[in-house]
Amino acid sequence: MSSCASIGQKRRLFKDAGRACPVDYRIAADAFRGRPEIECDVLYVIGGLYGNPFAASAVDALVESESTASVEVVLNGDIHWFDKIAANFADIERRIAQYRPLVGNVEAELRRQEDIGVGCGCAYPECTSDESVARSNRIHKMLSFALDSDPELKQMLEGRPSTLLASVAGRRVAITHGDEKLLGGWDNSRESLQDILRQDEVDTFMAKNNLDVFTTTHTCAPAAIRLARGVVVNNGAAGLPNFAGEHFGLCIRIAEKPHKDSLFECELDGLFIQAIPVRYDHDAFLRWFDELWAPASAAAISYRSRIIDGPEDRIRDSLLGGFRLGEAARAELADAQKTEPGHKRAIAHTTKGDVHAALESLLYFDDMIEDNADRVTEHALSTMQVNITAKCNLACAHCHVESSPARTEAMSRDVLEAVLNVARERGFRTIDITGGAPETHPEIEWFLREAADTVPNVMLRSNLVILKEPGYERLLDLIEELNVEVVASLPNVFKAESDAQRGNNTYDVTIEMLRMLNERGYGCDGMHVLDVVFNPQEPILPPLQKDVEEMYRKRLGNLGIQFDNLFAVANNPIGRYGAKLLDDGTFEAYMNTLMDAFNSEACPNIMCRHQMTVGWDGRVYDCDFNHAIGLGASAAILPEGTLARADIDRALLGGEGKSLTIFDYANDPDRPLKRPIVFGNHCYACTAGFGSSCGGTLVQE
Repeated sequence: MSSCASIGQKRRLFKDAGRACPVDYRIAADAFRGRPEIECDVLYVIGGLYGNPFAASAVDALVESESTASVEVVLNGDIHWFDKIAANFADIERRIAQYRPLVGNVEAELRRQEDIGVGCGCAYPECTSDESVARSNRIHKMLSFALDSDPELKQMLEGRPSTLLASVAGRRVAITHGDEKLLGGWDNSRESLQDILRQDEVDTFMAKNNLDVFTTTHTCAPAAIRLARGVVVNNGAAGLPNFAGEHFGLCIRIAEKPHKDSLFECELDGLFIQAIPVRYDHDAFLRWFDELWAPASAAAISYRSRIIDGPEDRIRDSLLGGFRLGEAARAELADAQKTEPGHKRAIAHTTKGDVHAALESLLYFDDMIEDNADRVTEHALSTMQVNITAKCNLACAHCHVESSPARTEAMSRDVLEAVLNVARERGFRTIDITGGAPETHPEIEWFLREAADTVPNVMLRSNLVILKEPGYERLLDLIEELNVEVVASLPNVFKAESDAQRGNNTYDVTIEMLRMLNERGYGCDGMHVLDVVFNPQEPILPPLQKDVEEMYRKRLGNLGIQFDNLFAVANNPIGRYGAKLLDDGTFEAYMNTLMDAFNSEACPNIMCRHQMTVGWDGRVYDCDFNHAIGLGASAAILPEGTLARADIDRALLGGEGKSLTIFDYANDPDRPLKRPIVFGNHCYACTAGFGSSCGGTLVQE
């Protein structure tokens, strides 16, 4: 991933140089509301040329290869960087004279007559180390000093705009360097675009300005996402490698006819937005770079390894929803899987054991808990969560229990009856039915009726898509009749991002089913409760729940849909999601995010303290996450009185190897519900930030 996904470092410098955006970096609110300044059939957006003359030649070759004369090239800033000397700067300016250059932060600071103390103007975020910022300032200063001796060169940058509005085949394309607010803004970075609230913000901006495509660069890490209004794409760098092991830059091509040499792409109603390799002469560029920059120079330390090996990023890291790999990328991946003609290389897939080992290598979660009361359950539990089947019509990317259509596990009738018996006799308030898709259980109708007669509140966790399939529509009548609370999965309000997690066309069906539930009073009448569940698509923490809920109400309200509550849930690093993190190389970064955000205020409210989970085999678990990894609840009986840490640990050790089932409670009415909680390092997901549970946020403020 890009630099902002790395572990943060201690700040030692507190100057504005390299960290701040000056006032004149602000982009006017109406910058993209007028008529397009250029119209064309093919548009190339080139960002981050970084003074690489060989990349400039590769851009010329791309333009010359086009069969139409209606081609425009816009360079959206950071055209210069490694130039270092005035002669190189002049050469790059000569090369781009035929195109339409915009100003980036590099050029904005180069053209200043007086240094105002913002260094290179990159406005680096906190995740970028002070050392990297200081080196960037040093690189920029050397080129700036070179231009001071040649004022005519500096004057070439005067009046260069920071924004441009283009029309490609009648579609409006906004182009700038950073984001829609600031020339050096980072809100179109990959990390920012992973945030659903940022997705809502930029989509709203595009709708307000009637934009179809919004393209930027600045952060040197590509990112591409399709939202409700259109496409946002950050091309990374044209003059540097963007992916591990590669030796080419990237640019964005927008046209009605696609280009074959595409790394990733999106089709927007007949318009192709593609990331095209800028295949410059790598060896020549490296020789040129080494002649300019000594081995211990700021540029060599910061960039030489990237020039040689590329960053750690992979192409798929850039695709945040709605984009697919292009023909060139698919061909390269196919070649990478071959050791010799006719033989494919074996691809290693992460196993459950790999995920378990990675988790166990971390600081033990239970050593973080300060209050011993948070190590045990309450005397009286309020919720019995029942995972009645592993079978599901979907196979979602974030599923911690790894449900799929191929799974067959289902809770037997005698276990279901024991669940009802214990819930009735022990005074549980809620039976929370989950899966898999619980609707696929052969006795779901019987169990729903019995559960409704047993406890005041019955919850059914549904992907909603299942209710559209033949044979399941009748359940809508039953849940309405029984006033069952419906908890619906909707991981994103944007179609492309939601479908990326749950499968193609699942978003449209979910929206249709939400409307049908509204027609039955759900989410509208104050009696039939409809909740929606949000999960981040990327390995980040959910934003503040009330902010996500407000955004969901606005977005779904525009579609005529109402709901009662939103649950913001952090993705747990186990099951299918944990394996994906390891496969993607993001496991360590995500776990550091969770651990660094540990919040002791969430501990008293973690769901394992107030509920028990019963798996399809009848075993009792502290939560559904423990159920997913087979970490059964402790069968130990705690001693009476105030408990010390040693008392709890001793009880846990004494209960090891003893399985606790729902029948232990059904057959022994005097068995206490209070038990020691069995923790694992996946529990960091429940206590990070605002805390997370099956009912959403734990710490509201």
